[in-house]
Amino acid sequence: MKRYLTNMVISAVKPKVSKTSLDKAKSKLAIAIQKGKGSAAKLKQTKFEIENPKFKGKDFTFKSSNKKSESNKEAYKRIQKDNTKVIGKMFKKTLEKK
Repeated sequence: MKRYLTNMVISAVKPKVSKTSLDKAKSKLAIAIQKGKGSAAKLKQTKFEIENPKFKGKDFTFKSSNKKSESNKEAYKRIQKDNTKVIGKMFKKTLEKK
């Protein structure tokens, strides 16, 4: 039984690709509906936080921001820099003990 489960491959699931213009329109409509639901939920949460200032204080859960988001390359550089600092400190500590 275990051997059977390890050799299974997902082959029956076909990708959902819109072929006709009607299917494409339905897909876009579904995406728009979900975006609307998400925006409505954010608005509801923000209204709740405005009415109940003790709940969150001055910060909102979904505060707007005009800042540039960090790219993967920038995140990698930041993490590498932090790691280099930590490793450098570890080397200094080992050299001090000797």
